[in-house]
Amino acid sequence: MRLFNFTVSNCSNCNKCVRECPVKAIRFVNNEAQIDEDKCIACGHCFKVCPRHARNMANDIDTVKNKINSGTKTIACLDSAYLGIFKEPGKFITGLRKLGFDSIQEIAVASERAEELYIKYINENAGRQKYFITSTCPAIYIFIKKYHPQLEKYLLPVAPPMILLGRAVKAEEKNSHTVYIGPCLSKKYETFPKNDDTVMNSHITLVEIMRIMRSSGIDINTLEPTYPDRAAGKSGENYSIAGDIWQVIREAVCNNGYDYARVQGIENVKLLFESMENNTLEKCFVGISACIESCINGPFIPKNTNGLYCRRQKIKAFAEHGWGTRGKQIDWDKIDSSFEFRANPVKINKASEKEITEILRKMGKKSKADEYNCGGCGYDTCRKKAQAVYEGMDTYETCWQYMKQKAKIQRDVIFLNSVDILFLLDKNLNVIKLNPVGLRKLGFNEFEIVGKYVTELGIDDKICKEALNIKRDYINIKIYIEKQKLTVLANFVYIDGGEIFVSMRDITDEEKQKKEISKLRMHTVYTAQNVIEKQMRVAQEIASVLGETTAETKVVLNRLKEIVMKEEDE
Repeated sequence: MRLFNFTVSNCSNCNKCVRECPVKAIRFVNNEAQIDEDKCIACGHCFKVCPRHARNMANDIDTVKNKINSGTKTIACLDSAYLGIFKEPGKFITGLRKLGFDSIQEIAVASERAEELYIKYINENAGRQKYFITSTCPAIYIFIKKYHPQLEKYLLPVAPPMILLGRAVKAEEKNSHTVYIGPCLSKKYETFPKNDDTVMNSHITLVEIMRIMRSSGIDINTLEPTYPDRAAGKSGENYSIAGDIWQVIREAVCNNGYDYARVQGIENVKLLFESMENNTLEKCFVGISACIESCINGPFIPKNTNGLYCRRQKIKAFAEHGWGTRGKQIDWDKIDSSFEFRANPVKINKASEKEITEILRKMGKKSKADEYNCGGCGYDTCRKKAQAVYEGMDTYETCWQYMKQKAKIQRDVIFLNSVDILFLLDKNLNVIKLNPVGLRKLGFNEFEIVGKYVTELGIDDKICKEALNIKRDYINIKIYIEKQKLTVLANFVYIDGGEIFVSMRDITDEEKQKKEISKLRMHTVYTAQNVIEKQMRVAQEIASVLGETTAETKVVLNRLKEIVMKEEDE
């Protein structure tokens, strides 16, 4: 089962997802974008930028509904990003209760525990390792596991907050059904597919939970606010803001002689990791998030909500006072906080220089000057594009230069070999180009006709002017060219930019044939009419003769009858 992909029917092949994907995990098959999950780091950026909303993701909505309806204790584990989204977060909490969740707990509670464990680990390992990388963002440690396995040793071996809270809930309620609710895709990827050791059973995005509420007739604006059953303090609530939770552990970092850094966005993370791998970065603790401004800018933030920086401001303001109550707290000493990061590097089959050169040549890039590196295909350089073609991730057709050259070749083949008269007019209706058939049939050579006004071809300019002025096409217009004695069926096509493309099919022979057939028909009708008239005259003459003969016969018979009757009387 695939976790996520694009909806083929909606994909318009705009390559925006490829341009956005930091690891180029988008594969094109039959001109359709597909996510290669082996390469994907589940940052969700491709879903976020898709202009056609061609995203398709396996969801747990029915599973969660069934668990609630079956009476299974169902616990919502909330990402603290919700605090910046809703005007009154307490009403959202009440909405979750109305949906049937038995308990609502903030993942930020576990982030506070992660802070403590980070501090403890840094104090114990300062001087033993050069870098410390936080483990709160799944997309980041998936990125490390797949593309930077040599940095895996710097990941703090502490379970991410979502996993920590899941373990704590399962320790209290073994048979409960835990549901992550938040804006993140990578947290879904992190726990997929499910297995017997899963501590987070389902994943529902904030977009999905709002859809469920609407379909259930729940308007959170009309509800009375309530508190979460388990809430975090100031530091925990801030973990969804850029920089993760590094602010709380700054003292431990500085006291141990380390620098600290906040890094947001995969492109910036790439630069950071490059410095780490080159060993040029000094000792440092880094709080990293794949999304700019962290979880509050995740791929599944509901539309028509507060702006990004409003969300940030709102969370920070809320964290100053919190809920006023934290609910039942967790005995973390009884909860396993360890986490093992297992490297799973992506295997990349590198093309040789010869193979790259050959692919570039096939794309029409025969020299460095032909390598535009425009990024239109989604890759930064033409060489990276060629590597993607070599790996089977991309095709030649997504290169605009290649398609332009291909179209030009096809256009030239059609133009040169067409049996129709083809020519192109500029915005002043002067001839730009006339194909060989046109030159022959209209009686010109290319040098004498190019640049001449359209009427030089023996064609009235009225239709051309109309096509140019109102920017529309005229199709199947019959025209007679007096000089060449040609009858043509013409199409006048307006081209953006002010040019007119004209195609004319010679129907002179067809018209002559039509005239001959018309003459034959008229002759046949005339002949038939003469025959009919002659037949009518003959019939009338016969009828006349027959009429006179019958009358004479009748007179003779009546006379004979009278004689016979007279003889009988005698």
